[in-house]
Amino acid sequence: MRSHADPDVELVLSAYAAFARGDISAAVSGLAPDVVWTEPEEFPNGGRHVGKEAVASYLRASRAMWAELESRPTARRRGAHIVVTHRVSGRLLDGTEHENAVADVFTVVDGQVVEMTAYADPEAVPDA
Repeated sequence: MRSHADPDVELVLSAYAAFARGDISAAVSGLAPDVVWTEPEEFPNGGRHVGKEAVASYLRASRAMWAELESRPTARRRGAHIVVTHRVSGRLLDGTEHENAVADVFTVVDGQVVEMTAYADPEAVPDA
């Protein structure tokens, strides 16, 4: 992972790297205790998750679906938010090859993620 000049972007990208290697404790280390994390309803275990432990449980279940995972996040700042286009590919536990792209919008305050909203369609992210 290359270094970013923006510490908020670096914080978010380090969480993706931790998720990809299955280190959920590291993936949630930058979350505020009362973080609000919203995944599309159509995602497995999707919906609203409140609190660091709830998000950790969601991420553990999500990562556990993959036998092999390649994670390719691209982050950019858009005003007060960090917008990440996250491309994933690999093999699910049942042997099915899978590929997907989503967009995740993070709000970081004082070095902690306080909110994340995911979009199943990266083009659906509203303007700042």
